[in-house]
Amino acid sequence: MFPSLSDDFLGNIFDSRIQSALLVKGHNYEDLTGKEDVFRRLERSIVARCHISFDYLNNEGSKSYPAVAPLKLINHKGIWYLVARDGDKIKTFSFARVERLSQLDTRFTHDPEIDKMLKEEDGIWLGEEKKEIVFKIAREMAGYFKRRKLIANQVIEKELEDGGLIVSSKVGHSNQVMPIVRYWIPHIRIISPEGLASL
Repeated sequence: MFPSLSDDFLGNIFDSRIQSALLVKGHNYEDLTGKEDVFRRLERSIVARCHISFDYLNNEGSKSYPAVAPLKLINHKGIWYLVARDGDKIKTFSFARVERLSQLDTRFTHDPEIDKMLKEEDGIWLGEEKKEIVFKIAREMAGYFKRRKLIANQVIEKELEDGGLIVSSKVGHSNQVMPIVRYWIPHIRIISPEGLASL
C-alpha cells in the first residue's frame, strides 16, 4: 500500500503525530469475530500439509467435505477464502462459511505449480477453464485502467487514437468482470464474446 517501507517510515507510522497525516480508505473487511480459532487451526493444517474435513454452508444448505487438501488462505477484496484441492479439482470456499473444521492424520504433497497459479491469478475463480473477454474503455476513463488493474487479469492490448483503450481479460467466470462492467457503464463496453456483449 505504501511506496516505501524503510525503517524510518515504519517508525513514523507508529508516531501518533505522523498518524494524523495519514488516512487510508479502502475495502471494508469481513468481521471474523468468533472464528479466530478456526482460522489458526486452518493455518496450521496448511503449513503441516494435513488434509481437513469440514461442513460448508452454501445457498442450498450444508455440504460435507470429508477430506480436502487446504492450500492457501487468500484475502480478496476484504473477504477471506480457503483454496483447497478436493479430489483432482481446485476449489475456493468462503472462509466465513466453513464450519466443524477438523484436521485429519493424512498428508498431501506440495505442488509448486499450484502456488505459481495462485500468485498469478487476480481473482478467486480457480480451477475453471479460462475464457478471454475483450473490452473497449472510453477515453474519459482510460486513465483509471492505465493506473491500476481494475479488471481481473487485465491486459491493455491497444491505445486507441481517440484516447480510449482496448483491454482484454482471461477469467474463469464472467462474474469476475460483470460487477466492474456494470459499475463503469456507459464508459466500458464488452466487444467479445458476443454473448456477453449483449448483457
